[in-house]
Amino acid sequence: MYRNIMVPTDGSGFDREAIRVALRLAERSDAKIRLVRVLSQGSFFGMAAAAEGTSIAADVVRSERDRALSELYALAAECRATTNADIGVDLHAGPVTDVLEGYAKRHEFDLIVMSTHGRTGISRLAWGSVTESLIRHTGIPVLVVKPPSSYLNPRVTEMFRRILVPLDGSALAEQALPRAVELAKLEGAEIILLRVLTPQAYPPRAIEAYHPSWLDRQVSHAEHYLFDVAERVRTHDIPTMTDIVISDDVSAAIVDFAERQSAEVIAIATHGRGGVARVLYGSVAEAVIRSANACVLVRRPELAEVRSAPITAVQQAQPA
Repeated sequence: MYRNIMVPTDGSGFDREAIRVALRLAERSDAKIRLVRVLSQGSFFGMAAAAEGTSIAADVVRSERDRALSELYALAAECRATTNADIGVDLHAGPVTDVLEGYAKRHEFDLIVMSTHGRTGISRLAWGSVTESLIRHTGIPVLVVKPPSSYLNPRVTEMFRRILVPLDGSALAEQALPRAVELAKLEGAEIILLRVLTPQAYPPRAIEAYHPSWLDRQVSHAEHYLFDVAERVRTHDIPTMTDIVISDDVSAAIVDFAERQSAEVIAIATHGRGGVARVLYGSVAEAVIRSANACVLVRRPELAEVRSAPITAVQQAQPA
């Protein structure tokens, strides 16, 4: 279960959905929550052009820090009024991504819950890069929460009922399973295991050799694979379903399936690094985060974890 949960906040209001989710998870796992805000100092550097600029800039920075700290304390007080969770706040200044990465590693958080602004423009790009950096460099699971389309009609649910876990038969993809199992036990959710088969992944000669039964064989192989993984997940007393989709676009198929099945969370693993591995795996996770309306639970596993036996990863999540 979770012990320490980090929630980055930027004071924009788009993080409220993430905070609500974090509070619920913290209450159910008796975890501590840390609301963290980082003030970027870059916006103040231009004020030092005049002789008295240094003094002016210092005053502005101090005023901005006081205002941000006041907002953080008010946000924490608002949270404490609705939950019994242990809530703390922290304010830092500097490059946002660097500060958050360092803070997350030093405090050994079990989970990072953060919102994506879900809109276009510089703000979305900046916050999206922060999310990507935390996933790529901390190794800590990141639960990306989409903000509501309208604050007059928030999407907050009492719990996550369905968690979708896309699998491709690789050790990497299966690294999402322990985190999905952990979350499912906490929320009382069911898990749906999905395999997306892509005809373009097979050479034309291979398809011709198996024709017309090549697809039947691939589907049969996928069914056996999903059945085996599902049986192991069920040992944790978690209702588990399986399904297979055939599509040339893996990420689009995952997002569409999640919508049709009303899955509130998509749990996915990513290499999150450069090179071919990132192109094959990271791009799918990024596309899912960008396109899905559901929350996305992402983790970049260590290389040693990927090399370990895939099914062992499922069994590492101890029953409650």
